Amino acid sequence: MAIRMIYVYEFLVIFTLGLVATILFYNDIFFPILISVGIFTIVSILLLRRFLDNQIGFLTLMTWIVYAFPFIHIVPYLWFDFIYEDPLLLWGLAINPYMVDEQVIILTAMIGAVGGLGFIFGAALDNRKILPSINLDAYTKLKLNNSLAMPIWIIWVVIGISLSWLSAPQDVIFTAKYTTSISDLQNSNFSSAWLISYVILAFAFSDAILDCNRSRKKNKKLIIFFSIVFVVIYLQLLRGDRESLPFVLGVMLVYFYWAKGLTQLNQQKKFPWAILGISIISLFVISMVVGSVRSLLADISNIDDILYLFNDLKDSNIISISNLLSGTWSGALLTPLSVAGDYIYGLLPLKLGKTYLDLFASLPPGFIADIIGYVRPIDASRGPAYEMRYGMGGTHAVVVPFMNFQIIGVIAILIIFGYMITRYEKKSLKKINVYNLSSMCTIVTVLPHWMWYGEKNIINALIILFILSIMHKISLLFSNPIKI
Repeated sequence: MAIRMIYVYEFLVIFTLGLVATILFYNDIFFPILISVGIFTIVSILLLRRFLDNQIGFLTLMTWIVYAFPFIHIVPYLWFDFIYEDPLLLWGLAINPYMVDEQVIILTAMIGAVGGLGFIFGAALDNRKILPSINLDAYTKLKLNNSLAMPIWIIWVVIGISLSWLSAPQDVIFTAKYTTSISDLQNSNFSSAWLISYVILAFAFSDAILDCNRSRKKNKKLIIFFSIVFVVIYLQLLRGDRESLPFVLGVMLVYFYWAKGLTQLNQQKKFPWAILGISIISLFVISMVVGSVRSLLADISNIDDILYLFNDLKDSNIISISNLLSGTWSGALLTPLSVAGDYIYGLLPLKLGKTYLDLFASLPPGFIADIIGYVRPIDASRGPAYEMRYGMGGTHAVVVPFMNFQIIGVIAILIIFGYMITRYEKKSLKKINVYNLSSMCTIVTVLPHWMWYGEKNIINALIILFILSIMHKISLLFSNPIKI
């Protein structure tokens, strides 16, 4: 009862803060940076407590972390001297006027913080606990899951690898600079091929760990393990791409967390947090190193050249602990900064939902649009990302809501995001099956693209999931008569 009352008080405080923020915004009064940073901290603590109390799952927590991470660059502004400091770089990026404009930074921080209030409010709308039974009675649950016959399963894996191969740059970073090597699908307007390949592999992986046939399960797990290693290392990291790293995290969460009662961990009482923590840190460091060196290795001809390269990177401070604060997320923060500055200077037109209509009108895949001669309002060459005064491609999750409905839109859309993610994860964990595990893995895979590059990425992911779920059911129909 006491815990329930605590959650009620939290709910009221979050609602009040959101209401106050809205009233202040429309009176041109913004939260001080300290208050916004404090809200980020409080939301993080409350979400972590909800996670530990089993009120939310790892998917909700991961969504918040990815959403909030770009705003880590707001913290140094607590002691930044806007009058006298004149840096050449901030956030690891070349400076622009909005970066050193105090009012712009204050509003940028407030927009992010208000979005955080909306997210936790949405997550709090579903206070039902995640059922502990998801990790019990593994044998019964396994019997409820049909698995693909080996030949059909192999076809899924081959298609997944093939799409990864076709969407990857043709050359490894030792033979051509990252920016100069193109993929076989570069000119086909099939930009989602990489995501389709990972969703296919997610289905194959989930099918493998839920297979009731022990010998077939063993073979599937061995094949899918080496397939994922091949895709991640050879087709991704060695070609300078990092899109596969969230997919790796998603696969690990499926195996060690969401389906832990159905894997070899079913006898363990404790979840291996150390393994997951070390893995996340490793993926983070790998991402940073690959991003730093991927355009510099083409001229390497021997071991000495590699040693000289890393010494130069170390001396130039490109690879260092301090640079862990800057990365792809730094460019993502440019877009809230851009709309905040444009709002303050009266340069931001209010779209009143037009962007969301454009998103709906842009649902047809690019290659289909090309065939029928349809010009999508949002694609690789047009859309919100091209309306940013400052940006490096894509838009952060708060940008489109703010462009269309200002602060009310930020609160409302993030409430929807928070509720949908929380509700979806809880619903998925009530019944562990191939589709539910694959869908959660897919959402983790696309999280950075969704939160940092725009809503179209999650829409594409959901469409791909829907189509592949139908294909999986058809594959099961063909598998049932086949005895392998």
